[in-house]
Parts: sequence; structure tokens; C-alpha cells
Amino acid sequence: MAIVRRRKSPFVKLFDKTPEGVVCPHFYELVLSNGCPFDCQYCYLKLTFRGKTEPTLFDNDWSEVERQLERIPTGVFSTGELADSLAIEPPLLEPALDYFSVQQSRHLLLLTKSANTKCLERRSPSPNIIVSFSVNSSPVHARWEKGTPPPTKRLEAAARLRDRGWRVRIRIDPVVLEDGFGDYRGICEAVRDLSPEMVTVGTLRHFPGLLGFAPRAPRRGLEKAPDGRLRYGVTARVAAYQRIAEWLGFQPALCKETQEIWRKLAWEFAGCNCTP
Repeated sequence: MAIVRRRKSPFVKLFDKTPEGVVCPHFYELVLSNGCPFDCQYCYLKLTFRGKTEPTLFDNDWSEVERQLERIPTGVFSTGELADSLAIEPPLLEPALDYFSVQQSRHLLLLTKSANTKCLERRSPSPNIIVSFSVNSSPVHARWEKGTPPPTKRLEAAARLRDRGWRVRIRIDPVVLEDGFGDYRGICEAVRDLSPEMVTVGTLRHFPGLLGFAPRAPRRGLEKAPDGRLRYGVTARVAAYQRIAEWLGFQPALCKETQEIWRKLAWEFAGCNCTP
């Protein structure tokens, strides 16, 4: 179930909350809905919405959203920061797709754990619309991603869109180490075979307050990091990224990682999931 109502707060917000020392490009949140029907135990939305799980879909007139978009000449606008972009289609999704499909310097980013791609399959692809699928290892999916389709189903949906000419990206995030890291080899090889335009990887990280609303969230091996989040130690993260790069066959992008990790890997930032 979902709540449908008018939104009174702004639809467009600059995401610039990244702590000092963490590499993350600024992008814009495009808030077409709040919340997610899935029940991933590690999800930061459990903290953001204080445990509330029922999504809220906004049904304002599209002209209200467009006026806010028109004030910003260029950028990436993500509908997946405060919601799953495709798990439940908000009323404003179709007009958003219409709007961004004819833009030149504004890009729409859809981020999802869903395999619900029918609204895109009946459309012509646009270079201004990016679809990013978040996937994980099979054990992590089974234990901590309640309600989501299996990663294989998400990759099948990604392949359908790719074959139709859509821009498809993959996120392997969050990498959870406590259930056996070796299981990530299979998903990495499947992603490699898919050949998306970009792959972004991130290890498990969350603010301590999450545990008050998600007591079953994975936490083994996490420690307080300088940015205030709970993270795996530097050595473990570097080793995980190096192995994932081997399994993928190329250097992936990293999501919200520290400058220290980038230096130890000797990798150069060349864009990520939220860049054009």
C-alpha cells in the first residue's frame, strides 16, 4: 500500500551532505515519492523515515515540478535517493520521463532494486535518462533484502533495457562482508557479462542511529569512521575493492568512499553512478 498526496516541500534539492573527506559528486534529488515498499535491513531510509515503511507518492501537477527544474540549467536529477525509483511508479514518473526525454543538459537518474521496467520498455530510449540497478550477492539478498526480486531478475531487467538501447548502470552496493565475500564473484561476473555503461561499488556503511530503527541490520566488523558512519576497516575495504575489480575485469567507480581509500587503491575518479 502507498499514500498518495500533494507535496508541500520542494521537489528539487541539491545533494551536498557528503562529509569532508568523502568523494561524492553533487547531484540533485528529484523527489517524486518518499519511502520504499522493500524491507532491506541495512537501508538508510529506515533512519531517514524513522522506521516508517509505507511509501508516499506525490500527485501534484507536473508544472510545479517543471518550474523548479527550469531554474537549474544542468545536472543529474535522481529519483532514487529517498525512494526506489521503479518499485512503485509515482504519478509524476510518466511526466518526468516525457520531460527528460527531450532535454539536452538535464539527466534523469532512476535507481532501483526492482525488475519493474514496463514503463520504460514501452518507450523509446533517451540519452538523458539513466537506469541504474542495485544488485547484491545471493546470500545478502536472501538474508537482508526482504521483498526484493532476486539479483538475477534485476540483471535480466537490466539486459532487456540495454538491448532496447537504454543507458544502463549497475550498483553493487552495499557489499556486506559477514556472510562470505567469495559469493560476490558470481554477481561480479554476471555484471561483467552484462556490460553496463558503468559499475559503481560501495561497502556497507551506515550511521549508528540506523540500528535503533533496524535492529537486524548487519553490523559485524563495522567500526566508527572519521565521517561519523560505521564502516569496515580500511584494510578490509581496500582488499574487497581490489578483488571486485579483478572479478569485473576493470576498475569500478566507488560510492561515497573516503579519499584515503582512493589513495590506497591508487585509483583515479572518472565519474560514478550519479554523474552524467
